[in-house]
Amino acid sequence: MRRPHQTEEGLVRLWADKALELCADIDDEEALAEYRDPVEKVLDALNHDRRVVVLGGGDSGKSTLLASLSGAPVIAHATMEGHYTCWRYICRDGDASHSRFIPTSALRGLELVDTADLENENVRHTCEQLIQGADVVLGVLDARRVEISPVWDMLAGVEQENRSAWMLVVTQVNHLDAREGIALKEHLRQLNRAHGAEGVRIFIYSDVNDASATNAVRTCVQELLQESHGLSASLRVLAERTMDLVQRADRVLSAREGVSRMYSGFMAGIEQEIDNFMHSQMIGLAEYTRGAQQMLLETLESLLAEVRRSLGWALSPGVLLRLELMGGMADKELYRLMDNALQHMQEEADKQFTMQCESHWKHVRPRMKKALECEIGDFPNAALQAELQTLRERLSRQMFEPLASTGLRARMFGIFVAHTGWMQGCVICICIFFILAGILGFLGHDTPAVTCVLLAIVTWGSGCIAQRIASRNICVSIQNLVRDMCTACEKQFHAAMESLIVSRVAAYRQLYTAPRRKVARREVELRPLQDRQKTIYTRLRILLQHL
Repeated sequence: MRRPHQTEEGLVRLWADKALELCADIDDEEALAEYRDPVEKVLDALNHDRRVVVLGGGDSGKSTLLASLSGAPVIAHATMEGHYTCWRYICRDGDASHSRFIPTSALRGLELVDTADLENENVRHTCEQLIQGADVVLGVLDARRVEISPVWDMLAGVEQENRSAWMLVVTQVNHLDAREGIALKEHLRQLNRAHGAEGVRIFIYSDVNDASATNAVRTCVQELLQESHGLSASLRVLAERTMDLVQRADRVLSAREGVSRMYSGFMAGIEQEIDNFMHSQMIGLAEYTRGAQQMLLETLESLLAEVRRSLGWALSPGVLLRLELMGGMADKELYRLMDNALQHMQEEADKQFTMQCESHWKHVRPRMKKALECEIGDFPNAALQAELQTLRERLSRQMFEPLASTGLRARMFGIFVAHTGWMQGCVICICIFFILAGILGFLGHDTPAVTCVLLAIVTWGSGCIAQRIASRNICVSIQNLVRDMCTACEKQFHAAMESLIVSRVAAYRQLYTAPRRKVARREVELRPLQDRQKTIYTRLRILLQHL
């Protein structure tokens, strides 16, 4: 036993799937949806196992008959659990509660249902539900008690239009004598008429070991499977609808071929416009680089003001502590101030750039819709701003590299630490003079004590003057250092700014990725798509002649 039309169905489904894959690759939802959906609907309807239900009274030979028809003796040796058992090769519906599996692919696509004794009321109720979704129902009649078989009651409860999928098989005929065997056929015809089932086939199964009888029953079951639920018609409908889909795909591909040549030229024109846009940005690169250097020098003034505030006007231990900290933090403070100013300057430049990009986008959008039949939508400002933010962060890292490569941190630290020695000496001397004054005053030597206090005051005043001079020298040294660094790193600054402009235009160019890919895909894939369409069309025509 096998699934009917197994070869034809496999071929039709194969080329229907290939047609759907072709439509997915064509990527034209609006043009193909009307023809693709009917194909998918018919495929879903065919995607289920064909169910054969065997029912009858107890000890009527249901399992033995099923084993003979299927060629899988394991069916005959299984113990019935529950009201029925489904024999399958693969469980497709996910319900494995009553499923048993057979190790042969010959029954792939079939679901053979072996039921318990119909005389049980619960089993009868279960069988009523099973036969509602069955393709073929085999009612097994025990020849020894054929007139009292519960199959007749089950058959009488089935609607007339569903009886074409029924078949009655009479077993245990070998237990009858010759006279009873001769009268059996007429008795069956009378029972059939009495139960209003004249259209139901009856097959007298003399011996389950008779190969010719088994093949005859198989043939009858195959015919019923072929007729049930219009499988043959469904395959033809699937092939016809797939043919309509393929012909529609051919029209879409032909129309696409007519405009494919002009697409490349149009997109090349857009790319040239963007290149010209980048060249216009490059014209101001030198001025942009000088602006970045000027911004760095302006940032330097903020750093120098911070240095003067930290050093203060008077010599104290706190000044020494701040001097030590500023030596280690001056380069970071310079970079922080420079980065803040650079980010502000770059944000202003990006606003101007975004306005120019949006103006160009609005100019391109109607042309692209007309030429490519491609709607690119409103200007994707959010995507561009996210990319520009990433570029600003990258520029900050690139601007820090020249500062690190010139050894700015070590040189800054050396400028500050060079003045800590004499400041520490002044503070120590002041402390010593005050200590001596306190000791001498305690011992009653007022004149020397006053002298020590005066010396401490003179030392502190001299230190304050020296600190003012040192503060000015530190600021001059830092200023010279930063200016020398700007000169030494001019090429690196220029390269960073040039990379920013190129990357920024590339970010705008990236917004045209979707239409560019669409054009490229049409150019590269158009010919293979047409070849696949022709192959599918030819195969379906051949199949339709056989269905």
